Amino acid sequence: MTFRCVHVEDGKIELQSRPDPTPEKGQAVVEITRSGLSHLDAAIGQGRVQFRGVPGQEIVGRVSQVDSEHDAWTSSRVVIDPLITCGQCRWCGAGLRSQCSERRIIGRTDADGGLATHVVVPIDSLVNIPDHVDDDSAVFAVPVSRAIQAARQATIQGQTYVTIVGDNALALLTAQVLVRLNASVRVLGEHETLLDRCERWGIRHRRREEAGYRADQDIVVECTGERPAVEATLGFVRPRGTIIQMIAPRVIGAGGTPLDLQKLVDGEIRLIGSSFGPIREALDLIATDQIDVVSLVGVRKRLEDVPAILSDPQLATGRKVLIAP
Repeated sequence: MTFRCVHVEDGKIELQSRPDPTPEKGQAVVEITRSGLSHLDAAIGQGRVQFRGVPGQEIVGRVSQVDSEHDAWTSSRVVIDPLITCGQCRWCGAGLRSQCSERRIIGRTDADGGLATHVVVPIDSLVNIPDHVDDDSAVFAVPVSRAIQAARQATIQGQTYVTIVGDNALALLTAQVLVRLNASVRVLGEHETLLDRCERWGIRHRRREEAGYRADQDIVVECTGERPAVEATLGFVRPRGTIIQMIAPRVIGAGGTPLDLQKLVDGEIRLIGSSFGPIREALDLIATDQIDVVSLVGVRKRLEDVPAILSDPQLATGRKVLIAP
């Protein structure tokens, strides 16, 4: 028997067949029912991130095999936490598992991801999905967890003014999470159809090019990694304000960082990177309808379609592309 996966190596993207995986002690084989394409997948497909293996971090599936000590997981419907940690280093001991000194990331570093029919993951990476949450909704757990992490890194006190730069799924999820903290949130984007979602949620929005550079925002959350958007953050944030960068900026050629570091220094502005967050909390928000993910579902594709679309520059914009293996 074999399983299929999308393999990336030296810029080549192809669909492969491999022998069926067998779990080792402490591992599970998950039959994948849904995957979401992320910004990282788009960057890998476009050759902007060096990668060798099977990409894909947003994974929903059903446990098909486990070792004999974990039979209770068999047939469970799960979201996979992409962080693989040692649980023993000083960072794990301090509750900072995202900074584990032995950290691996499924679909990104030293572990194959979810653009496949099956994937092998540690038992500790499995998170049960409530029965009433469908696969299309559950696949948003990873980006929602990232939005929760960004909210934890932001200091919301009184009338805090927050600008979200971007109108992709990650940006719109982050806006929904932050507005729950009673912050004054606005979204700056480019796509009218996506900004219409903000209208539905009661979140202020406008096109990015129409926003004034008044340097009056307490917190700016950048969710695209695009150079013009990253550069614009310093025009929005106030002195001694905070910029939260959720997508690594695209630095091309000899131009260096997209940020004017002198302006960053003179303004005494905090720049914070934001990574993965709590998957279980994200599922709770989705399960209790505290955050709208359904309206962010975009097109559905098959695994066979992935090699052709993974390098599409439009992949990282708009609503979520879902893969049903």
